[in-house]
Amino acid sequence: MSKFTRILCNMLFVLLMVALLAGISSCAKAKPYEITWYFIGNGQQKDVKLVEDAANKYLAEKKLNATIKLQCYAWGDEYNNKLQLMISSGEAFDICFTSSWANYLRQNVAKGAFLDITELVKKNAPKTWEQLHPSFITGSAINGKNYAIPANKELAHQWGLMFNKALVDKYKFDLTKVKTLADLEPMLKTIKDKEPGVTPFQNSGSENADRLLDWDRIGDSGYPGSLYVNSTDMKVINELDTKEYRDYIKLMRKYFQAGFINKDSVSTNYDWMTERKAGKCFVWSDSLKPFANEERTASYGLPLIQIEMTPPVVTTYDTTGSMQAISKTSKNPEMALKFLELFNTDPILNNLINFGVEGTHWVKKGDNLIDFPDGITGQNSPYNPGTPWMFGNQYINYFRVGENTQKWEAFKKFNNDSIAAKSLGFNFDNEPVKSEIAACINVYREYNPGLVTGSVDPDKVLPEFLKKLTDAGVDKVIAEKQKQLDAWKAATKK
Repeated sequence: MSKFTRILCNMLFVLLMVALLAGISSCAKAKPYEITWYFIGNGQQKDVKLVEDAANKYLAEKKLNATIKLQCYAWGDEYNNKLQLMISSGEAFDICFTSSWANYLRQNVAKGAFLDITELVKKNAPKTWEQLHPSFITGSAINGKNYAIPANKELAHQWGLMFNKALVDKYKFDLTKVKTLADLEPMLKTIKDKEPGVTPFQNSGSENADRLLDWDRIGDSGYPGSLYVNSTDMKVINELDTKEYRDYIKLMRKYFQAGFINKDSVSTNYDWMTERKAGKCFVWSDSLKPFANEERTASYGLPLIQIEMTPPVVTTYDTTGSMQAISKTSKNPEMALKFLELFNTDPILNNLINFGVEGTHWVKKGDNLIDFPDGITGQNSPYNPGTPWMFGNQYINYFRVGENTQKWEAFKKFNNDSIAAKSLGFNFDNEPVKSEIAACINVYREYNPGLVTGSVDPDKVLPEFLKKLTDAGVDKVIAEKQKQLDAWKAATKK
């Protein structure tokens, strides 16, 4: 074989190898990456596969080499239990809902469960990041790093009461007279006496009215150590050892003994969402915002009225109230973030995942206005996860018929008119007292549900509760919170 022939053969071999490798690369690229997304809502929906198929077709049209797998867990403890088990076992998944109240952000960051997305999000989801209010980004950061994307929605929190409108109208109740929980008593008595099968005041261990006390929580919920929202000295207190808490649990005990509160309020099997949707509750405490009652009405299929009981306030806790995190076990976090970028900026994909398939789960009634098809309601729809407020960019959500289409403008005013807590931006590092916190959480879970729902005698149980917290190290936890808060205040000159 001549030298020229050998060179030619070698060149051909190289070209064949390049072509082969390119073909292999092309085949690998052709297989879409499946993104798994876990969140909490009305439970896994009957038509979820139909929605996934439609979303995957759209992703292909948008040239995103991915598919989506949705898993919605029901309200309650199921979501936390499932996610913590997955995290502990190191199971691979991509995106999950996290917050200051479910699948706790800081605790899971401390476990190394969530990916630091500080730089990744700027590269793979820049528009999502740019559209967020700066307080969402700084307030949800932990030691200057971001581990989840906050939902673009109302910034402040506000607590109040949600009423079954049909019963308010039936008995011509004057809701303008309701300024405190004690003002509800005559209405609750009427409902108990005249509406058998209806709970006058719905309360449960996880969804209860002690939220109306509106503490500025330092760290995650579920153990003591808070500020008064209007605190001037920024002194961290045990909110469970205050006059406000005592007055509240005594009132709940009175209501419970009067038969105003559901007897199974502390049961972990109590399905408070189903009870509301079935119209079996007269009033309950709820998280409010402009036209929250219309949003709930659309989701529950039940006309509701809201009454605000606290002013809108922005705390660090609020900035971490609704987020999506990328799991440390994700095989392709860049793709997961690119998907969230499309979800947060593309109305078609956003509303498809929120509300389902057009013509099957909803029909257009205007440019941004939708309704259920004939024969379908919020209660019987095969796809109604009930989570548009919880993830993504709410400002591109469609409106349900009955919702005020000026809601987004009202949100902006709500945010601008809100009060910023003095602790906004402070994030508590629980590492120095994590053992004490774990012990306090166990005590809290044992005693607090019974007290806040009125199902136990506060005169007997509260002293035992406080002693058990002291034995668990609550004073050390509060001292550590105060120490860190003082250092942060000095550094920021607040």
